[in-house]
Amino acid sequence: MENCFEARFVGRKDELRDLQAAWNKKFKMFGIFGMRSVGTSRLAKEFLASVSDQYEELVYVNLKKTSDLAAMYVNICAQLTIAVESNPNDDKSWESMLVYTVSTRTKQYVFCFDNGEYFIDMAKTHDPLQNLCIALIKLNNVNVILTSTTKFQLERLRHIYHVCELQPLKPTETSELLRAEAPGLDYGKYMDPIVELSEGLPLLILMITSELRDDGGMLTPHDMAQLLAEYRLKVLSREFYPEEERVADVYRLFINRLSPVLQRRFSELDYIPGSFTAEEARSLLDYPTEAVVKDHVLVPKLRGHFISFDPANRRFNIQGILRESLKTCFALRHIPEIRKRFCKTFTKVMTSISRRFTSQDYASALADFAFEQPNLQKLLLEIQYTTQDTYTFFIRMATESAVFIEQYLAGNSEDFYSQCHRAADRYGNEMDKAVVDLAVGSLYTNIKADLKAGYTKYSAALSILKGAGKSLQLATAHQRIGYNLMLQDQNDHAINHLKCSLAISLVSGKPFELIALQALNNMGSTLTKLGAFEEAEKYNFVSLKRRRKIQGENHPDVGMTLNNIGIMYDQKGDIRLALKYFQEALDIKKNSKAPDLSLVASLTNVANVYLAVEKFDEALNALDEAERILSKQRFPQVHLIAYLNDTRGKLYFEQGNMDKAAEMFENAVRGRDKVASGKTTHVESLVHMMKVAVKKGDTFKCIKTGKTVLSFRNDLIKQRPKSRFLTECFDCLAKVYEIMGDDVKVRDTLRKIKIELLRLEYLYTCDCNEDMVSEIRQQLEDIECRLKALPHTNDDVTNTNTVI
Repeated sequence: MENCFEARFVGRKDELRDLQAAWNKKFKMFGIFGMRSVGTSRLAKEFLASVSDQYEELVYVNLKKTSDLAAMYVNICAQLTIAVESNPNDDKSWESMLVYTVSTRTKQYVFCFDNGEYFIDMAKTHDPLQNLCIALIKLNNVNVILTSTTKFQLERLRHIYHVCELQPLKPTETSELLRAEAPGLDYGKYMDPIVELSEGLPLLILMITSELRDDGGMLTPHDMAQLLAEYRLKVLSREFYPEEERVADVYRLFINRLSPVLQRRFSELDYIPGSFTAEEARSLLDYPTEAVVKDHVLVPKLRGHFISFDPANRRFNIQGILRESLKTCFALRHIPEIRKRFCKTFTKVMTSISRRFTSQDYASALADFAFEQPNLQKLLLEIQYTTQDTYTFFIRMATESAVFIEQYLAGNSEDFYSQCHRAADRYGNEMDKAVVDLAVGSLYTNIKADLKAGYTKYSAALSILKGAGKSLQLATAHQRIGYNLMLQDQNDHAINHLKCSLAISLVSGKPFELIALQALNNMGSTLTKLGAFEEAEKYNFVSLKRRRKIQGENHPDVGMTLNNIGIMYDQKGDIRLALKYFQEALDIKKNSKAPDLSLVASLTNVANVYLAVEKFDEALNALDEAERILSKQRFPQVHLIAYLNDTRGKLYFEQGNMDKAAEMFENAVRGRDKVASGKTTHVESLVHMMKVAVKKGDTFKCIKTGKTVLSFRNDLIKQRPKSRFLTECFDCLAKVYEIMGDDVKVRDTLRKIKIELLRLEYLYTCDCNEDMVSEIRQQLEDIECRLKALPHTNDDVTNTNTVI
């Protein structure tokens, strides 16, 4: 049997064992099928070698090099030394002559038909080959082996016909073959990317190792990993290799065997970057029904190993190297029409997933998103090609799927909405702009932590929506502005907007239910911040009751509401109840398979409560679990990783491990600086770094970090007027100045704390938050005591009015 590369035989233990078991059970025919260059011929050779003592003569026919049926029969007759005085007139005559001759002999034969697709895929040769195989296996002294990329269907003979579907090599087998073919080469950290890019296909693996061996190892594994990632088809198709070894030529010829219609159809399907369902294929290819697209396109080429099928999830895919070959060798025609169908198809998918994401079907929505993610990411990028025909799809996504895009496709979202806004200028109206502004405001508020920019976008949307009467968008605008203002500590204004949202949503029926629930939650959180715990309790528990009625007992959003109740009790100082509700929230989220990021938030809240009661082991367990979840995310969630590092830093700080605390806080600062430089979370971690520096006596580090914090002072006060981080910053500075013995700077810093506390006292007095006012006044008394304890100077009078 021929093979371009006679490499070491690796893997295939299960397949070889199954073939041998079928042989021992007296199966007569063995079909070995798989995609081009997956190793069907090599497996057949190894199989024949393993049973070589059980047959006497092999008749090998390479159908790739056989021009027609007559040539095939002449070849077989030559191997069997059958004299052919004159060619029979038809296929049946050839078959009868051959079968009769073999039946009269006592030898045990194996007929191996290699590369069977060259006859199976042709109408005039398919049936004669099939008939010959059936006739041969009826003989007691014959077994038949057939290798092919196209599956040979013989259902009525399945009791004596063993079918082996050959898949690409497993990663461990791929690594073994790479090492065997380039012995002594240290792949290092580049083994995994090379394994992935070889796709488990022996031809690709052997071409890769050939490149690595040639020219004295001029190309290193690092070079190869980079070249494969950027120019795989070109690198493995050098012109000095024989045509049958060039990867591009092998797969181009494979695709060329398709009809022009199917070549075009698969080029169009390649426009979908990920796997796809039959319905998505139907929609993109504009077939009338799923049944038709399966019958005409998907099933025939599934049997031809051109596409793969995942039966558990009912999804199809085009194999990676074939995708590259389609893009390189076969131009896609009618791109605007294909793009329109793609946008139509996957806008429907996006809205379906986002709608189910907020219902009891959220688990199936997230499961679908795991497959659809590359398709939906591409969908957002299609906005750059917007036309009048596709504009409606994008504005629909901005209207119906904004929350889902914000949470799961944030990397592409800002550019998407920016392009939407420009498209609205060309094709839309003012209401469309309002919808886009709402989405962008949410992105700035929830992901980028730029509350002022978020508020500006929300306000722009509200100014448009006010003129159009009561609507879901108007209720949404008020709810989101209320939430944004709550985060800015502008609680009275927040409550006014939340009341406006509730006034619309509570009386407007089912479509408004989710906005009403969100507004109720936000009211509870805002009142918690004001210290109005009785009112907060009322709103939180009304929200909980309504959520359970609408969404069921076991829904992630029920867990989210319980989490908010936990925060309320934590703020109230009732640690026992806070932990109870945090834990209940976490249990519901776990049981309901809530989104991973929601679980991480709950686990971190639980950890913080355990820290408050000095249960460090329990806190560490919660943080470790959260970190395990985050480590599995395909796209790093920088803000959550930073939140986790900051909480872990607090744990080490409380345990007295200042070196580890410093490391965690520095990691948190780097992460928060990337996503929210100068915002509250970033400043929080900077202040934590200062506290560690104070403990370690690192006065230089504390002062330097303090200057960074104070550079954000004005923006911090605008973003979060009631933030306590400025007083904590000044307190750290006062302590290091005490260490340094600089009484003048200590006094000046304490006075700055006093001014900051007076500002906070005024704000909380306006909110009627007596608990906070009382706490701040106690702190003011403490500052006065510290000031009196300092030595007096001649500057005391003038310094009393120090302005920061």
